[in-house]
Order: sequence, then C-alpha cells, then structure tokens
Amino acid sequence: MKTFEGRKIKARWLAAVAVALAALLAWGAEDAAGPVPPLVLLTTAEMPPYSYRDETTGEIVGEEIDIAREAAAKLGRPLEVRTAKFPDLLPMVSAGKADFAASEIIITEGRLRTVDFSIPYATEGGMFLYRAGEPMPTMIRAERMRIAVMDASIYDFYLSLHGVDPVRYDSYPVAIKDLKEGRVDAVFYDSCTVRLVAERSGGELAASRLETRERFGIAVRKGNAALKAALDEVIAARREK
Repeated sequence: MKTFEGRKIKARWLAAVAVALAALLAWGAEDAAGPVPPLVLLTTAEMPPYSYRDETTGEIVGEEIDIAREAAAKLGRPLEVRTAKFPDLLPMVSAGKADFAASEIIITEGRLRTVDFSIPYATEGGMFLYRAGEPMPTMIRAERMRIAVMDASIYDFYLSLHGVDPVRYDSYPVAIKDLKEGRVDAVFYDSCTVRLVAERSGGELAASRLETRERFGIAVRKGNAALKAALDEVIAARREK
C-alpha cells in the first residue's frame, strides 16, 4: 500500500514538473517570437524627391524611403526612420547606431572604407541653385561668390578642390532660406533637388547647368550582407520597370 501511495505521489510530482516545464518552454517560445526589432534608417528628410517630410501628414516619404521599406519587408523586419544632420549620417551607421542611411549620398572610394553601399539607385550631378534674373553661377565664377554647400558633402570637397571657400551648412532648407534673403549667392547641391526647388519657387530661383555627375547609393553598415543584398534586389527590380 505504501508503495502504491509512493508511486502516486511520484506520478503527481512528475506531472507537476512536466506542466511547469511545458509552461516554461511555451513562455520561452512566445518570448523568442516576440516583437521583431526594426531596421533603423537615417535620413535628413530634406532631399526631395528622394527623402523629405510630407507637408500635409508630416510623414517622411520619398523614393529612398520606399526602397528601404521594401528591403526591410524582404527581411521580415519593420522599418524605423530617424532623422540626423547630413555630416552625422555615415559616422552613425559606421558606429552601429543605425543599420543604413539614405539622403542622396554619393558613392565614393573614401566612403566605401567606412560603410558599404547598395548599387546606385540614381545617377545625378551637382548644380547651382541661384536667384532668378542674376548671372548664372559657374565653377569659374564661384571663386568670387558666396556659395552655400552641405558640410562634409562631396560638393563641399569638390568646391574646395576648385579653389572655392564655401559657406557650410548642416541644413539644406536653411541654406535655401539664406539664398532667398541674400546672405549667399548660390547653393551647390544635387541636380534633382536643385531642379525641384527651382520649379516650386514660383520663378524666384533658377537652376544652373550640370557641373558634375555622380552615383547615389544607400549606405549600409559594414558586414550587413543580407541588408545590402535586399536593397540591391529592390533597386534592380525598380530599374526594370
């Protein structure tokens, strides 16, 4: 009788352990299948049509954002878009504070030493945005003009190589505001953005001729081959449309 009771007690104990173990395993599985961490994209949100803030909704939109969202979806990850100043984009990606960055970033050999890049999603160039009715800026005239440029951008280095000492900004809209108010004579930046700003200015601003030709890519933290592959796949598919 004692043996039978002992067996019953042991069976109950084993059943209790099994239930506890099952609950523990279920909790672990649920925890493992919890919220998937987002991929973090950095942008200035100042570069229409590629990345900018919609004036109506306040949402950050544009072609770069669409590409990033599609790539994140391919990897089964949500996308989180954060803003930063242009000079901080690549250092933050390189330091692991974000997964990738997109803000009309030009692919260069120097930048490839600190980050990886997607295949180019656009080929554009640099041109001057200036007040309509005034002489069109050229690289020769620029030496005698107050030229605004984004700090640490490829155009900053380009102007310096041509003997121009530019006025450096960390915000493109602020540079445009200063151009309109006469504090600078021109802004040197990406042709796609310059043309769009000129078209929307109501005849107040104009775009110069193209001065350079560059390739834009999305910067990716070194070693994240899966994200780069997803971006390349999305960009290649868009090219075929």
